[in-house]
Amino acid sequence: MKEYFEILKQKLQQLRKKVKFKEKCLYVSKLSQKIYGKIYNKINVAGTYLGQIGISANVVSWSGFVIGVFAINFIAMEMYGWALFAILLNRFCDGLDGAIARSTKVTDFGVFLDAALDYIFYGGVIFAFALANPAANALAAACMLFGFAAAGCAMLAYSVVAYKNNAGQQLNLDHSPFYLGGLAQGSETLIALVVLCLFPGWFPVMAILLGVLSLIKAFSLIVAAYYNFVIVPFRKGK
Repeated sequence: MKEYFEILKQKLQQLRKKVKFKEKCLYVSKLSQKIYGKIYNKINVAGTYLGQIGISANVVSWSGFVIGVFAINFIAMEMYGWALFAILLNRFCDGLDGAIARSTKVTDFGVFLDAALDYIFYGGVIFAFALANPAANALAAACMLFGFAAAGCAMLAYSVVAYKNNAGQQLNLDHSPFYLGGLAQGSETLIALVVLCLFPGWFPVMAILLGVLSLIKAFSLIVAAYYNFVIVPFRKGK
């Protein structure tokens, strides 16, 4: 009986540690979202001003992309400090072009350009880490690119069908390719890029983790597509 209570005590202690860990994760997540929200509001103000003086959202999109290409080059050359600076500028432009578009006029080409350049940038960052240290990073980068391609193709295919059907469940392509309904949104993805530039040795582990999350996202989209494009029309008698 004594041994039983001892085991029970250990289990309770382990459970308490897990709960505290979850609380810490929740606190960090809420804090990052709060900071992201404040930055988002500031970017909206800046975007409104730039839109009023005639700065085009597409020009900002292209400018951010060019800066992103420099970030890819810096990562490949293992100049992570400069890479981090370029990544932050790229993400700032990514938020700014949307703010300008919302304050002026959102166009179909602008939405396409923003999404397409983002996907090229994210793919380039993964490729750059593989170039920086092929022996340590190549396999993890391949895993991440596999998940990236799966999630990206699933999301784009879903959006095409939803747009064709004029469906209300059309996806928002402003999110990163690792968007998982709150699990890996833009703020979390940005944090991951910052961490990778500060601690590039962590790339193999983080790349595999993000690759797995992206694969989960791809399969969750397949389930969502089956529900919205098969089950819902069947229930409506279409």
